[in-house]
Amino acid sequence: MARLSILSNDELKALYNLPCLNDEERTYVFELDNEDRAYIATLNDTAQKINYILQLGYYRTVSYFFRFTFQQVKSDVQFILHHYFPTDSFPKKNISKHIHYKNRFQICQRFAIKEPTKTFLLQLEKEAKRLATLHMLPKFVLTGLLTFCQQKCFIKPAYSTLQDVISQALKAEKNRLSNKLYTSIKKGFRDQLDNLLNKEDFIYSLTLLKKEQLNFTTTEIKQTIDKQKSVSDVYIESQQLVKILGISEQNIIYYSELAQFYTIQKLKNFKVKNQARLYLLCYISHRFRQINDQLVASFLQKMLMYQKLGDDYQQKQIEAVESADKKLRNQAHKIMLINVNEKIPDSQVRAKAFEIVPKFKYRRFLSDFKKPNFARDFYRWEYYGQLAQKMKRNLRPLFRALQFSCEIEGLDKALKFLQKYIDGKKSFNDYSIDEIPFDFFPKTLKRFIMTKSPIDRKRIVDVDRYEFMVYWQLQKGISDISVHIKDSYSHRALEDELIDIEYWETHKNQLIKELNMPVFSRNIVDILTQLEDSIETKYLEVNRRIIAGENTCIKLKHNTRRHTTSWTLPYTPLDDGTDNPFFKKLPTLNISDIAEFVHDTTGYGKAFTHIQPNYAKEAPEMELINACVIANATGTEMAKMMEISDVDGQSLKNTQQNFIRPQTLSEASDIIINHTEKLPIFEKYNLADYGVHASVDGQKFTTRFNTIKSRYAKKYFGLKKGVVVMTLNANMLPICLKVIGANEHESHYLLDLVESNRSDVNITAVSGDMHSINRVNFALMHMFGYRFMPRFTQLANTTSQQLVCFGSLSDYDEYIIRPSKKAQKHQIISEWDKILRILVSLALKKTTQATIVRKLSTTKSSNSTLKALIAFDEIIMTDYLLGYIDDQEQRIAVQRSLNRGESYHQLTASIAKVNGGKQLSGKKERNLIINAECIRLIANMIIYHNAKILSALYEYYTAKDPGKSLEIIHWSPVAWRFVNLIGNYEFYRKDKVINIHEVIDKLIASFEIDFLSESLE
Repeated sequence: MARLSILSNDELKALYNLPCLNDEERTYVFELDNEDRAYIATLNDTAQKINYILQLGYYRTVSYFFRFTFQQVKSDVQFILHHYFPTDSFPKKNISKHIHYKNRFQICQRFAIKEPTKTFLLQLEKEAKRLATLHMLPKFVLTGLLTFCQQKCFIKPAYSTLQDVISQALKAEKNRLSNKLYTSIKKGFRDQLDNLLNKEDFIYSLTLLKKEQLNFTTTEIKQTIDKQKSVSDVYIESQQLVKILGISEQNIIYYSELAQFYTIQKLKNFKVKNQARLYLLCYISHRFRQINDQLVASFLQKMLMYQKLGDDYQQKQIEAVESADKKLRNQAHKIMLINVNEKIPDSQVRAKAFEIVPKFKYRRFLSDFKKPNFARDFYRWEYYGQLAQKMKRNLRPLFRALQFSCEIEGLDKALKFLQKYIDGKKSFNDYSIDEIPFDFFPKTLKRFIMTKSPIDRKRIVDVDRYEFMVYWQLQKGISDISVHIKDSYSHRALEDELIDIEYWETHKNQLIKELNMPVFSRNIVDILTQLEDSIETKYLEVNRRIIAGENTCIKLKHNTRRHTTSWTLPYTPLDDGTDNPFFKKLPTLNISDIAEFVHDTTGYGKAFTHIQPNYAKEAPEMELINACVIANATGTEMAKMMEISDVDGQSLKNTQQNFIRPQTLSEASDIIINHTEKLPIFEKYNLADYGVHASVDGQKFTTRFNTIKSRYAKKYFGLKKGVVVMTLNANMLPICLKVIGANEHESHYLLDLVESNRSDVNITAVSGDMHSINRVNFALMHMFGYRFMPRFTQLANTTSQQLVCFGSLSDYDEYIIRPSKKAQKHQIISEWDKILRILVSLALKKTTQATIVRKLSTTKSSNSTLKALIAFDEIIMTDYLLGYIDDQEQRIAVQRSLNRGESYHQLTASIAKVNGGKQLSGKKERNLIINAECIRLIANMIIYHNAKILSALYEYYTAKDPGKSLEIIHWSPVAWRFVNLIGNYEFYRKDKVINIHEVIDKLIASFEIDFLSESLE
């Protein structure tokens, strides 16, 4: 029986193959300390010593031991000979098995590690079962087991052993859940789950439940509410059963996805019925919270729409009132002039006045003139009263469907009162004024919800306006996180997103140790002391260089006394060029040919695993995979792709369903990225000596179909709807992406995006525009080990408000660049443990990091812990801003990093525009992600193809003419003018296979490259 496939070939080689080292790496891994030298001195000959050094270096590299011959690792042996034994010759014979294992035993003692024993393997099996309860994804369990081996100081077992252990653990978890479900599920609840698979009026209940909300129309919202109601009882039961079964959040999502994947008929035909019920149970648990998120989004969208209509009505009424008022004033002015006009006899004054305003209109004129001017908001609330019926039809069902909880006592009382009124039979007028809560909104607005009784003219509450006021305050509470919906994903309380406080108190040190993030273990006093030294030094140096005229970029303005009054740092745009004209020299290539070449070179096709690996009999055809990828990226319908290509229709559909998923597409891109990263030219793309400098930016795409994620944004989409695709771009490569709504703030996804990087590209710094900045991102990125280096506009205004210091503000009065407030050092220290809890929760990814960051950056800053985190963020921002002002090279690196992201956006726009405008064609949110990932995959193919050529040219000219090789590293591989993205696709044609070596040889042989004419990166 075939073993479970967990790792790709590259991942397997990285863990279990002899490492391939360069000289720089060899210097580190084969380094010897005194203990090593002392042991080597006990060995008899050079061969034994070399064997020890080799085993030591290989263990340092991959934490594993190998059997090898000296010829197999000839380059490493030669390095060791040159470095440690320059007078000795290459060993002619390999050492004995006994000596090899003696050396190995010494290394084990050196690092306090042990060989896996039967007892340890039993522990490993137990740990695998525990990990499987957290997440059924095989790679997650494998990663956990490798960490477990490291923590317990055991050498990792063979890959085949781990495969068997993980297979058994996954099987045991399935059996555990199936058996426990059998004994725990009540018959009534079992029947409810089974009924989801039964037809009712020719439609399955599960089919209706899977249908996504497409937009915010009343009909769509009503259908979503109906879906919520249809499973609300099942959801309550499911939550209780999920707790009994002990299913983790990750496994709820995992099993939910399987319920979505299988057809209803397949679920009904499962031999183990409880397995189908498990999938349905998790799907209900997951789907109910998704539905609630959609209902909250609908509530917010409707409120925004009504507020916009209220603004428009208010503006229109104010313009009408002002126009009428102007006319009245003009008439009054003319009448007053009659009284002082000596040419008009007193007897004719009245007659003349009536010429201006006729006598029969005069009393109305006086009445209008006397009418008081209303506050501008009067008209807004007048309109809210007029739309009462619409509001009740659209907002009230949402209000009743959602279970709000409020942190603000006044709003909580108003919420319960309104629920009591709506659900009860008592008339609103029957409530006394004392029974109606008013302390949940500003007192200045109270007059707008009061009106006069038509009976006795007493002031009473306008029920319709009061109801709208409650909805308005709920909307504000949802936005600032003071209002929560527990049974949702995006709108739970911040506390619900964090590690349980009791668990944190007892397991804090263990959690921090397991994360292997050293900065989390550092004393906060030491961190702040280091930052204080850095900031104070920079204040001195930045101002000294400005006064001395060494910072020539900054522009100072002076008054008549030559005192500096203000300063600016003009933004200088950099034209790095896009779509390098060098690539015009290449023959035109079809994208299908490039895809085949890249697969042959990198093997990215192995990422496309069947959604159920245990049932997949064979790997997919790469021709079908490439056809699906191109169709999804270019917005080509599958039926159309069948017409314009040589692929079979049914096979194409099956491949799309079974193999094309966001996860497989992302892994395919990672494989290509990892191969690109290994090219000699890749490290030459680094913008600074601190490593890979990435950028994050959002790109707007219209959507062909309405989805809950798609929103109107006239500035970007005109009359259409669209989404934003945020991409992390590093050294020309699109590393990963997120699809977000146009209404969402890009800064909330910064950390989530950077931490989603699963490639071999190690990012050290990240830039973004002003949209990447919020009140916590500097702090979070710093604590997670990244340099956050955004591009600032209006820099002088930012520094005048945001810079902090540790000393007295008066100490900086003579500085040009000076702080505006003092750092809250003591508050940070006192709240650090609570801040750590937030940071560890983010690192553990208990929920999506973007969700926590959104709540941190929008919650009211009255919370002492949040205040301290914001204060820490200000310190990190200050340290960065001072360096940004002073260092022109740093500003250039930031700008060039962002320019690379813009170049990538131009490439993706060209791919997406193949079948019309720049749009994504997915009908559901998941399909939009697939569209975006397919675009990124094609972009990675093109970039890899280009980088392969540029890298070969770079190596050639490094040897022939180093000056020209330095020019080549500035040519961007983000180029596509030679790529044919449209027309007919021939995936099975094999007579046009790209021979990259032949292309490179022709480039070199046929002409000398005109370096002066090539655009730089």
